[in-house]
Amino acid sequence: MTSARKIAPYGTWTSPITPSVACAGVVTFAELMVNPKTNDVYVVENRPAEDGRGVIVRVNGEASVDVLPKEFNVRAKIHTYGGGAASMYPDGRIIFTDANSAGVFFLSPDGDVEEILTGSEASKIYYGDFNSSPAHPGLILAIQELHREDGEVVNTIAAIDIKTRTSKVIVEGADFYSHPKFSPDGKNISWMQWDHPNMPWTGSQAYVADWAEGKVINAVHVAGKSLTSSVCQPRWSPDGALWFVDEPEGIWQVYRYPLASKTVEYVHIKGYEKVEMGKAEWFLGTSTYGFLDQNTLVIANTKAGVTGIITYDIATDFVTELPLDLIHVEFNGIQCISPTSFVVTGGTTKSPSAVYLVDITKPEEKQVLKSSATIDIPVEILSPAQAITFPRTHGNDLSRPSHTIFVPPHNPSYEAPTGSLPPLIIHIHGGPTAHVPLTLSLEAQYFTSRGYAYTCVNYAGSTGFGRAYRDDLNYSWGIREIEDTLSCIDYLASQNLIDRNHVAIRGGSSGGYTVLQALVTHPRAFAAGCSLFGVGNLKRLVEMTHKFESRYVLNLLFPSDTSEKRKEEIYRERSPCFHAEKIETPVVLFQGSEDPVVPLQQAVEMEKVMNEGGKDVTLIIFEGEGHGFKKEENLKRRIEDEESLYKRTLIA
Repeated sequence: MTSARKIAPYGTWTSPITPSVACAGVVTFAELMVNPKTNDVYVVENRPAEDGRGVIVRVNGEASVDVLPKEFNVRAKIHTYGGGAASMYPDGRIIFTDANSAGVFFLSPDGDVEEILTGSEASKIYYGDFNSSPAHPGLILAIQELHREDGEVVNTIAAIDIKTRTSKVIVEGADFYSHPKFSPDGKNISWMQWDHPNMPWTGSQAYVADWAEGKVINAVHVAGKSLTSSVCQPRWSPDGALWFVDEPEGIWQVYRYPLASKTVEYVHIKGYEKVEMGKAEWFLGTSTYGFLDQNTLVIANTKAGVTGIITYDIATDFVTELPLDLIHVEFNGIQCISPTSFVVTGGTTKSPSAVYLVDITKPEEKQVLKSSATIDIPVEILSPAQAITFPRTHGNDLSRPSHTIFVPPHNPSYEAPTGSLPPLIIHIHGGPTAHVPLTLSLEAQYFTSRGYAYTCVNYAGSTGFGRAYRDDLNYSWGIREIEDTLSCIDYLASQNLIDRNHVAIRGGSSGGYTVLQALVTHPRAFAAGCSLFGVGNLKRLVEMTHKFESRYVLNLLFPSDTSEKRKEEIYRERSPCFHAEKIETPVVLFQGSEDPVVPLQQAVEMEKVMNEGGKDVTLIIFEGEGHGFKKEENLKRRIEDEESLYKRTLIA
């Protein structure tokens, strides 16, 4: 028999999901690698308990072992967001860059470290996105980012000579580069590049060139067009053709470029013509497809924000959908092992992100090699997330719907008083070119197990729904995503899923900006706001942010023909710091002191103008943290302080 459930108001329930379980007890996975000689699997694991240190782990369930000495921290700093911090060398050693020294090193399977390039934080030269080939022993391709004393940042492709411990620039001239790769025979290289005002997902291009006597010659533009079509993940197939993902028809699909014909060919994967085969490349080293052998492709694909994995037989055009229950794959999430097996980092609706070993002959028996959650959670406490498409009820364009991930309150030990409805926490994702997957979120479960409803709006501009949906936010940032958020509230309230009079809005980075702007433009729609490293002053952001995103905001705010006078007006109209007097609800601001993307000044200015207006505002600064918090104690305090805000504003 089970004990009777306690009757208690929503938001007051006691939960076994503590702050440590929800945040500090969860690691994040970055680079995924496979030793070509032994088939051992390695992952870079970022640990809150070690202040976010990146550790290389050989993963094998309970037999997993750290192979990186404790004095090293594997993380790349290129484009600020990094990625591509570690890669496998053909002899089974791992190439990695150390965040502490900015040096480049070899790591042996036994844990021995050998320096390749001496680094110095003072020199401000960073490396990442490494590639090597058996055809060129002793040579490593890498993205190089040089920060000059005058403040200019220069991105190039470099070749690192292991013997001489030197590097030289081999490709330059574009604003940004990624995915440098040797062809299987070593006679060619490929890469991706883009220029301002593009981001990787607005107009990046794929290139191939000959590699002769240590030089890049005869470079050819293969695909991609500025502000029109963006490529993803160019890589070589075993037979020497360049494969990539492109979107000339408005949806990321697979293409190939055989060097013999020098003609781009569409790879028609039947039944998946309207499914996204790529993703926005915020990080270097993105890998969501690969070749099991020369005839078989394994690829993650996303439809309406939900990801699945298929295999594709290149010779027969036969497609197999793998029954893995994975509905999200991480940015560096797929690496192939053999003609019948691969590893994937991803999540399900019932379990947090993990590294899985998959045998395509029996995919339903996938093996967990490493879970991101270090603490067991009672399954019965978990609330299943639901993907909801809802009608737009706000804005000028009501013809197309928007989307959200909704997680209802749930706790088997409690029930709410009859006739009551739960308060709602709305999460606004960052980017804004990103999306929230349907995977289990322990942070959402922290709140739903306490009696809050939680929803993550995949508003106009989000990925996973095609280019037209991504472009919906162009020129309308600070307007359209808020309209979608209000429409989401309307829909959930119409279904009696939430109490619309007790709604809080929270988000980080660009999501933090949307929080503040929503509180300015629709102050009575929300009872509280929580902005994590959010933007308050748009013009100052453009003037002070890092190179990678320094032109990103412009396309989100202005058509290309906007006059300078009108730009100044829009900056002011959509900057919350100039309209703080309109905010009527309590606000908590969380900010890292060393944030290069959204500098500390943004939060300080927002707090100042709110204080001057007598508003209820609290600014919490985490010393030493950047754009996103990594330290265990800060992650715990942040969620505790958030909950305190919701307790005093959302619980009647």
